[in-house]
Amino acid sequence: MVRKDLFGEQERFTISSESLSVSVISTGAAVTDIRFCGKKCALGYDDPEKYAHNVSFLGAAVGRYANRIARSQITLDGREYSLTANEGINQLHGGPGTWAWKLWTSEILGEDSVRFSIEAPDGENGFPGTMQASVTYTVRDSALRLDFEGSTDKTTVFAPTTHIYFALDENSALETEMRISASSWLEVDSELIPTGKMLPCEGAFDFSALRKIGQDFDHCFVLNEEEACTVRAGGVTLRLKTDFPGLQLYTGKHLGSPFGSNGGFAVEPEFFPDSPHHPEWPSPVLRPGEIFRKYAEFTFT
Repeated sequence: MVRKDLFGEQERFTISSESLSVSVISTGAAVTDIRFCGKKCALGYDDPEKYAHNVSFLGAAVGRYANRIARSQITLDGREYSLTANEGINQLHGGPGTWAWKLWTSEILGEDSVRFSIEAPDGENGFPGTMQASVTYTVRDSALRLDFEGSTDKTTVFAPTTHIYFALDENSALETEMRISASSWLEVDSELIPTGKMLPCEGAFDFSALRKIGQDFDHCFVLNEEEACTVRAGGVTLRLKTDFPGLQLYTGKHLGSPFGSNGGFAVEPEFFPDSPHHPEWPSPVLRPGEIFRKYAEFTFT
């Protein structure tokens, strides 16, 4: 069932099954609330105005390029493009004026889905190509599925993600138990830019079995399979399936008011950060005539 109402002055859609309810708004196509069997499982602002300048990307659909691009520069077919920096000399989550702050166009699709679409102009934050992008939210039984699509009229890079912050109980995110299907992770420098090295998941990075997160992370794991990760806290188990190649684990160290540090965690299915500078990694390049399609599915038990 899909119910439409207003959240402040913007549209809000609540997609529900018998056990799962998900609310999404037009600004940033952002998830503002998730409830499983009545239990709140995700962070959301009470004030609609906070989503217009959502510095933590809370719940938002992120694009054009999730995570970081070093030196805000890419090269496509031998041509260099200078992107707009918004984290020192680097670009994060698509640059300033991010899609997380923009109004998306909404469309109800049947009884269990809502699609949010956005058109991004050629040259937006330095990226070539006019982009047509969408994310479709579907709730069936106890699963929330996100389907990302995109097309372009010029060769570009496209690497969206979802930035839902989960909070399955009232404890610190570091107390949450997690398993990640990865045998390696991307080493990063002091600016969280990948060095190019894939290191084995050992010690604090070994999530081969369900265990407490235990410390702060803002790192990308190289996924072994679509059964990407399992999370458990507060009597709820959350499983993520995705066909993205990487998974960013961010434990919310810099989450602002009213949630506080480690008030929630994000598991962001993604292309590897800074992939345009690493041609040996899965390619985020999208060309005219191609349709980008990736998914992420969160199942609660």
